[in-house]
Amino acid sequence: MRGSSPRQSYLKRRRKSRPYVCHCCNREMPFCWTCRCGFEICQECMQENFWGMSCNGITWQCPDCGALNGFGNQ
Repeated sequence: MRGSSPRQSYLKRRRKSRPYVCHCCNREMPFCWTCRCGFEICQECMQENFWGMSCNGITWQCPDCGALNGFGNQ
């Protein structure tokens, strides 16, 4: 019965099946900040463009759709 618990099957379904691809540098990354519209930006590009995407360090504004997204530090 090992590996067949409902929790493990839930986690397997929940994991993202495709890799993150940064919209700024077009590199495949293990993690990207993601907006609901589908925009993805890697940590390096976020640090380079932080001055234009965040004014308070708590949220960042998507350059594609203008939505506000959190950094998860609230």
